[in-house]
Amino acid sequence: MHIVASFEHSNFLELAISDLEQKGIEKNRICAIPLHKMTKERALFDTLHQADGQSMFDLPAILATIAMTLGVAWGFMWKWGPIIWGLLSFVGGLALGLAIKYLLYKNSLKESFRCNTEVVLIIYCKPDEVETVETVLFNHLAIGIGRKPSEVQ
Repeated sequence: MHIVASFEHSNFLELAISDLEQKGIEKNRICAIPLHKMTKERALFDTLHQADGQSMFDLPAILATIAMTLGVAWGFMWKWGPIIWGLLSFVGGLALGLAIKYLLYKNSLKESFRCNTEVVLIIYCKPDEVETVETVLFNHLAIGIGRKPSEVQ
């Protein structure tokens, strides 16, 4: 049976490994794999083959529509008329929305790279050791635990 657990890279991981060794799990049956963080920055705009679920044009479209409506309404009282003021306020609302969305996107981009799982721990154990291993891992703050029955017993 294989037990797979994810941990943050901390002292709890080291304590879990030493506790497993004290409970009779040999070192050669424990495998800890550190995960590398993604260093490539995500693209600002989505492509056909890759999307991150964040839209860059929702807020700009809303602000452009509101600004255009107000520009047309007030344009009747101003010198250039409603069409020019509607177009100018549309462009201004679109630019303001894009600027706000860009700032929000850059701030969320920094937070989205924070990953909780940094180390994956794989333990090969006998069926009678499964409960002990899972208890030890949960006691040492494992983020998640999964089981995989091994093909060869």
